[in-house]
Amino acid sequence: MVNIDCACDNEFARELASYLKNHGLEAKSEESIVVVSDADPEKLLRSFLEYTKRQEYSIRKIDPENFLVSKEVPIEDFGFFRCEMCGYVVSSEEELLIHRRAHGIQLL
Repeated sequence: MVNIDCACDNEFARELASYLKNHGLEAKSEESIVVVSDADPEKLLRSFLEYTKRQEYSIRKIDPENFLVSKEVPIEDFGFFRCEMCGYVVSSEEELLIHRRAHGIQLL
């Protein structure tokens, strides 16, 4: 059995369980968790996201029996800043300036 965590989205979990059942799998939703009989549901998860036009969602394989399906939220939406050279995340513009200098970028 495989657990698919739908990140507290109960409606999404019900839709996913219904979709999986329609594709011949034994699946049930328990709040925002879907338990499915397939040992590797990743292909069906991608198909479900495409079918329901949910391009903003991603699938993360936690381990062979656990997956997380959630909406991607940019860190900038939380007020953080990301270094455009290496992806390092900081909480202020001043920290970002200091970090950039470590790359040898001299800003006036």
